[in-house]
Amino acid sequence: MGGVLVALELVQIASILVKAGMYISVLLAAGSVINIWLLTELDAAASRRLRRLAVWSALLGVVFSALTIPLRAAFFYGGIGGTLDPMMLQIALSSPLGLSAATHILGLLAIATVAFNRGGARIFAMLGVALVAISFALRGHATNDPRLALSTLFVIHILAASFWIGGFFPLYDMVGRGNAAAVRTVERFGQAALVMVGLLVGAGSVILVILAGNPIAVLTQPWGQFLALKLAVVALLLGLAGLNKLRLTPALAKTGEGAPLRTSIQWEAAAFILILLVTATFTSTVAPEHAG
Repeated sequence: MGGVLVALELVQIASILVKAGMYISVLLAAGSVINIWLLTELDAAASRRLRRLAVWSALLGVVFSALTIPLRAAFFYGGIGGTLDPMMLQIALSSPLGLSAATHILGLLAIATVAFNRGGARIFAMLGVALVAISFALRGHATNDPRLALSTLFVIHILAASFWIGGFFPLYDMVGRGNAAAVRTVERFGQAALVMVGLLVGAGSVILVILAGNPIAVLTQPWGQFLALKLAVVALLLGLAGLNKLRLTPALAKTGEGAPLRTSIQWEAAAFILILLVTATFTSTVAPEHAG
């Protein structure tokens, strides 16, 4: 019995690491493409670096998405040996996770075409972003009733989260220049963020109400405590975003000094990664049957 528990713990640890890597790389790939389309003030060098980030994130996301299948097979099997068990692999592939992972990979490969930097490739990459968002609605809690409402909310939530995490690198890159284009880039992102953050928080709140019913009672459950931790970090992230918009962006426009804003962007990125780590831990431990 002890050996089985140890084996499952190893699978859970591997699952946390792979899911965290998948969340970060997939959202970063999709978000990079969204920001390539949105941030028209990016100069040639910044645009080129952002396209490169989108491509490498997409390719890394393909690897992590593919790894979720043998890890799910290992969970079904009760140990790491399940990663090579044909029957367990077939069950995993036939599950909602298998369909989601396949859609992930297809979308990520489409995103990678942004490397060609042509009009047709950009359109194809945006279709890839849509597929990535839809893929998250094919698994886990999104498949509960009312399915259409939850699926729509999850797609909105993922697109908004992708936009936010995908903006950190180009903003950090441009702010270092301290010029007028940098100020316009930050201001444009801030304007879009007002809408996107509202969608992110709004969709997340409605999802919570639908799934939990009574949010207060949820806090007595282990998964509710994970959720409370996640919401606390989200509150920190919103505070940093407010600081950027209300104080640091005007300071950049006035003085051209971007160091404080760059530091804040780094903290925002760290907070976002922490949120994704908490999410990966939650879906791999206290709610494995709903692993996202």
